[in-house]
Amino acid sequence: MHHSRKPNANWLFIILGLTLMIVAIGLTGVMTVSAQDNTPEPGPNPQDPVIDHSTFGALQGPFETPQAVTRACLSCHTDVAPEIMNTVHWTWELTNEQTGQVLGKKNLINNFCISIQSNEPRCTSCHIGYGWEDNTFDFSEEENIDCLVCHDTTGTYEKFPTGAGYPAASETEFPVGSGKIFSPPDLANVAQNIGRTSRETCGSCHFYGGGGDYVKHGDLDTTLIDPPYELDVHMSADGADFNCTACHMTEGHQIAGSRYASAEGDWQGCEDCHTTTPHDLDSLNNHSDKVACQTCHIPEFARGGLPTKMTWDWSVAGQLNSAEKPYTDADDNGWVIYDSKKGAFTFETNVVPQYTWYNGNVSYSLPGEVIDPSGVVAINTFLGDKDDPNARLYPVKNFTAKQPYDSGNNILAIPHLFGQDEAAYWKTFDWNAAITSGMEYAGLPYSGNFGFVDSQMYWPITHMVAPASQALACQDCHTGEGSRLDFVALGYSEAEVTKLTNFPPETSFVEPLPSTPTDPDACKACHVTEHELWGTSSHMDNSVGCVSCHHLEEDGPHPQVAFTMSKAAEICGACHINEYRDWEESVHSEYNVTCVTCHNPHSQDQMTIGGFVISCQTCHPDNTEQIAHSTHTAAGLVCNECHMNTEFNTGHTWKIGSDTCLECHQESIHSANAIITGSDTTSPLPVEEVVVEEPERVGINIPVWAAFFGALVLGVGLTIVFSRKGGNGDTPETDEEPPASDV
Repeated sequence: MHHSRKPNANWLFIILGLTLMIVAIGLTGVMTVSAQDNTPEPGPNPQDPVIDHSTFGALQGPFETPQAVTRACLSCHTDVAPEIMNTVHWTWELTNEQTGQVLGKKNLINNFCISIQSNEPRCTSCHIGYGWEDNTFDFSEEENIDCLVCHDTTGTYEKFPTGAGYPAASETEFPVGSGKIFSPPDLANVAQNIGRTSRETCGSCHFYGGGGDYVKHGDLDTTLIDPPYELDVHMSADGADFNCTACHMTEGHQIAGSRYASAEGDWQGCEDCHTTTPHDLDSLNNHSDKVACQTCHIPEFARGGLPTKMTWDWSVAGQLNSAEKPYTDADDNGWVIYDSKKGAFTFETNVVPQYTWYNGNVSYSLPGEVIDPSGVVAINTFLGDKDDPNARLYPVKNFTAKQPYDSGNNILAIPHLFGQDEAAYWKTFDWNAAITSGMEYAGLPYSGNFGFVDSQMYWPITHMVAPASQALACQDCHTGEGSRLDFVALGYSEAEVTKLTNFPPETSFVEPLPSTPTDPDACKACHVTEHELWGTSSHMDNSVGCVSCHHLEEDGPHPQVAFTMSKAAEICGACHINEYRDWEESVHSEYNVTCVTCHNPHSQDQMTIGGFVISCQTCHPDNTEQIAHSTHTAAGLVCNECHMNTEFNTGHTWKIGSDTCLECHQESIHSANAIITGSDTTSPLPVEEVVVEEPERVGINIPVWAAFFGALVLGVGLTIVFSRKGGNGDTPETDEEPPASDV
């Protein structure tokens, strides 16, 4: 009778060995994962090397035209052209969805070079394309995209200043007589050495906007290519060493952040890295509701040694020298302060910004809109006010100019400046001919009469972030005189201005007279007791003097005119913002129990009567009696050690938080055993901060390759050992019937 064979035990050991090998590999993976459990997933590193393009056949050249390079790039990057053509960098046009205005360089008038219309070959030298010579430029032609201007790493590629976006085709001097030579780039070499964008490539246009290095923005110039830490903590190699795209994030060639519209969240703002509470003091963190980080952390712009142009007067352009030729004049620093083609300028370094409300949107004076020439024409207006929840105070460069306008129609003029035709102002210095030609080109009416009007234009200041040690201090803004902020112009009432400028004075004064009591010692002669109490206070330690809380009710010297004796909570709340906010939520606020009800206003000590040890007992005697025999009283605790013991606020709500009991009972509050045994149920006082540490990892730190190799050897070894033990535990294959078992 044939019986089925029993499984060969050799195979069992082979399976066992393989199983052990798999388990060991699995444990190796577990150890690897365990070692990485708390390691964040790394994001893209902008410093990662890009693919070496030098070996690509399509880029070997030679290239007869820049467009040939573009065609080679697009042969691989097939989806890039549609992306680029949908960016503001390509279209120079943007519609602000909030205001409905169609903006962008292509459409606007400014108050430096005025307008690109009819002046394209000069202005479009900063366009990311080739050949934008006039309003017939084809924005759908893919081969006119300039890939190299953003991705060059050789430092040899630059566009010719009057070449409509092209690099120089031959050795060319510009300006004539300057000695500056523009050479044609080796297009093949540049194409083979492309890389990520950099401060240099972005700056090749953005540092030179408005007609030259440092002219337009004030916080963007060539000093930011390799800035020292003191100039910009973000871009300095000694700081964060950021490239532009660290903040101006890019996706699909769309670069976030625009001066035309910059809604919150559409670019990497300060809070994205520093959070909304970057300071140790809540009083500083609370400023972020109304004050942009740049306001305090960029105390001045044009700080790198290069000046920025602050004014431009076109009305004096056209003057000629004794040889009846146009000329330029420079100051002692070599900065051009007069140019026959452009008029007169002023430059400044280390400029203190102006400040305005800004909610992320800007309104512009568009071509053809009627202006009021009797005042200063606002080329742009930053939107927002102090009551706008989305608006914050931002630093700006206020660029002022005197520029041409149509005095018959009261609209800003667009002059034809650049060219070799007789209407070009830079050739003939004929304003009427230039305005006639420019307005016709732009499709605008012209009355035939022109004049010059004062204008201003705001530029947001957001670069050149200074080290924290150089940030503004409170007294830079919150003083009655010499303040950076004009609180009245910013929309604050007289009462609000008084509160906002009520800041500690200097510790000395020019004339030591009682009639100018800016120093507490001036008050000491009459107010001896109050001065002694003040001398023991934290106010004295922080230079908070008498006139920080007391001020003249009306103009005039003290003591002839009285100082205020107001005990309102708002007086203290001017500095103690968090405490004041918590107090407003408390029952004390409802009954007008103010700060000085509990605190001596001069020493800040609690005011007590009789034998009371805390001011609470003055108003709450019944509660004092109720807790007299409690374990808390026996332990020496007083009211505020429970009613102000919380990390959720300053304690001035006097509400016991969920963390209050844990401050003392954190180790045993839920321990039933402690209650049964009657053991100590409190933690030692004072309670130290509990630091939660990561559990120590258990196991041996074995490299993955070593664990894998060990597991492989173990599995194979067990297989060989057990397979060689023939008959030991094996049942030989046979057709014989096994003997019957004894029963």
